[in-house]
Amino acid sequence: MTQLKDHNLFLRRTDREAPGKHMRPLLLLLVFVASGLLLLSRLDHSMVSDVRWRASTWLSPVLRGALIPAEPVREIGRSISAQVDLSHELERLRQENQKLESWKWRAQQLESKVADLEALAKTVPEQKIDFLTSRVIADSSGVFVRSVTIDAGRKRNVKEGYPVINGDGLVGRIVDVAPAVSRVLLATDLNSRIPVRIGPNAVRGILAGDNSARPRLIYIPEGANIANGDDVATSGVGGVFPEGLRLGTVVGGLSDPRVALRADLDRLSYVSVLFFADPFRGVTGDLSQRKVSGEAHNAIPPVYPRLRAAP
Repeated sequence: MTQLKDHNLFLRRTDREAPGKHMRPLLLLLVFVASGLLLLSRLDHSMVSDVRWRASTWLSPVLRGALIPAEPVREIGRSISAQVDLSHELERLRQENQKLESWKWRAQQLESKVADLEALAKTVPEQKIDFLTSRVIADSSGVFVRSVTIDAGRKRNVKEGYPVINGDGLVGRIVDVAPAVSRVLLATDLNSRIPVRIGPNAVRGILAGDNSARPRLIYIPEGANIANGDDVATSGVGGVFPEGLRLGTVVGGLSDPRVALRADLDRLSYVSVLFFADPFRGVTGDLSQRKVSGEAHNAIPPVYPRLRAAP
């Protein structure tokens, strides 16, 4: 009887240990695959980037469908957090409303003066920019890249180079376009360079991403008068971004100035794509073509030596 009990106990222990033994090869395989993917992510190769972009394009319908059941849960979370801070938010809005009422009258006067001056000077009106609002369906941000994927592509007339904003300010620009999705390079990415103007003196500089939450300000003129808290916005130089898109404020020491962005790039849900075409794109090609045709028109004909008649 005792031997039978020992045998049953041994079988129970064997049954308990059997699943663990079967899971060990699967665990080792998953560790190997994860290590391989980590190694591929560290390789800065065009083929790896192309494969990653194609995989993101193919998986976009799956990601778009996965967001549907999660949307009610996210909405409930946002509603709860909004209700908690509702009293403070109402008090802040009352104070801002009083300030805005006083500024509204001042802004109307300034608009009237600007309109009169533009009519006298015959100023060229600014370009009207259309936009398209899209949803963020994937976040590709990691150690070496800062980008997101949106569900609007070539079918919605989205093109490479278009600026992308949200309610807080500039987010980045379109760098890859597929028929139904597009990839947005965020302002914090290592490859991002944005011409900006800083503070009330409109100091020119470049906002350079370095994969951190606060990108750097570089190429600032020597002796420029900037301070912590100065507003930073796009300058429009180069024609890649329109002028006046707000980015953030200057923070940190003036020896290494950085910008605290207004837009929270880690919690993007909806963004707007500005249909802003580069105004210099056609001008450069046209001028170069005219230069080539002008040189061909004014070219000096070759001088050939005169042939002497045989004596």
